[in-house]
Amino acid sequence: MTNLVYAALAVAAGVAATLQAAMNAGLARATGLGPAVVINTIVVLFASFGMWAAMGAAPTFFPAGTPWALYLGGLFGFVIVASLTVVFPKIGAAYAIALMVGGQCIAALVVDHYGLIGMPREPLTLQRAIGAALVTAGVVVFRI
Repeated sequence: MTNLVYAALAVAAGVAATLQAAMNAGLARATGLGPAVVINTIVVLFASFGMWAAMGAAPTFFPAGTPWALYLGGLFGFVIVASLTVVFPKIGAAYAIALMVGGQCIAALVVDHYGLIGMPREPLTLQRAIGAALVTAGVVVFRI
């Protein structure tokens, strides 16, 4: 049952990413790219503070011994938001998301295979490589 909940959350994240990018693209047409990304970030910041407070408001954001590289997630979030805001109206939502998922599959296979960033090692297998190839084939089909 737990895996089903996690799968549903992952699907919800995919839906949210698509809707977020489409809405940000529309907002960027109205306000410009910079203001659209700033507005998105402010909304995320307020929602994050609400979640942090609801979960008990831990006393520090920088525990001793935390590797500095782990704080780069926000930078990657910015790349996602800014890139998709620009890309969606240029190549379409479906193709943009297909490309993003393809990139995620490749990066995830590397992270899993080497156990990067504290993730458990999950070696690259033929089945996983076939799965990534099928995702790549799906990206190609979107453009045919």
